[in-house]
Formats: sequence, C-alpha cells, structure tokens
Amino acid sequence: MALENFDIERSDQEMVRQTLLSSMSFWLTITRMLQIALSFTVLFCTGYTANIFLGDWFHTFGLSFVTFIITMLFMFYIFVTPRRFPKAYQYKVHIAMEIFVTCLWIATVALLSWECQTWDAAEDVVSDVLSSEQAALVNSLPNQDSGILSLRAATALASINCVFWAVTLFRADDLHETQRIATKGLALTADKPSVN
Repeated sequence: MALENFDIERSDQEMVRQTLLSSMSFWLTITRMLQIALSFTVLFCTGYTANIFLGDWFHTFGLSFVTFIITMLFMFYIFVTPRRFPKAYQYKVHIAMEIFVTCLWIATVALLSWECQTWDAAEDVVSDVLSSEQAALVNSLPNQDSGILSLRAATALASINCVFWAVTLFRADDLHETQRIATKGLALTADKPSVN
C-alpha cells in the first residue's frame, strides 16, 4: 500500500513537471532568448572596451564574464534539466538561481554605469583644463571613442537585460503559483477513492 502511494506521488510529481514545461509561455521563451542574446552582446562590448584600453577596464569585463557564465548555467538548468533530468529539477533552486542572476545583473549595471560616469567626468575635466592640443595628447589611444561608445552601449544593453531579469523573476513566481495549484489539484485527485 505504501509503495503504491509512493508511485502515485512520483507520477504526480512528473505530471506537475510536465504541466510546468507546457505552461512556459511563448513570450517567456522569447524573453529568455533575448536575455541570452543581450548577455552575449554585453560580454562582447565590455571585452572590446577592455581590449581598446589595454586591459584598463578589465574588472568590468571580468564581472560581465562571470555574469555571462552564471547566466548560461542558469539557462541550462531551466531549459535542459526539466526535460532531460526531471528528478534533478527543483523549483526552489530555480527561484534562488534566478534571484542570484538578477542581483549579478544589477551589480553589472552598477559597475558599467560607474565606469561611464567616471569617464564622462574625466573627459569634462580634460576638456575644461587643457587646451585642445594638450587634450589631443591625453586622448592618444587608437579607437578610444569606439571603446567608450562600446562601454556606453554595454551599459544600455545591460540595463535592458536587468529589466528583463526582473520581469522574468516575477513571471517565474507566477509559474510557481500555477505549479502549487496544480499540485493541490493532483493531491485531491489522488486522495479520492476509485470508482471501480
């Protein structure tokens, strides 16, 4: 009898996972794909900036790289684990990872914003204090302007990605509520005696 109840619980859990997989909306999937694309683009832009400035902005690229890797691990967990390894998928881990990745994106945006603000302030001081000939000597790195534009683009794209992460965090909570209701419905159905 206990073994039969265990099998019912296991099949109920499997049905809940399948319900969760099928309830992933089209727009949520599109948003996840945009998050992946924006993550890669921010990584590329910060890498380009670090390359132009000869590693001077490497800490910005380093945080972007760590955020990108953890984002990809999270995407692997939410896309592959429920389909390939359903027993390894835990919703609480999903939410904890989503919160952690959202916090990483907030930190990335903060660092990128600080870098842009620091550069803008330095650029204003150079243009106010020095003559145009002296300022040209200070701004002697090749492709310096494209590096700064790349940093600004990375800041804007990371900000958009941060908003997407906040939206999907709240959307994931809605999916959890759907899963909880489905679990209660399955538990009520399993408790009913069979008619046969």
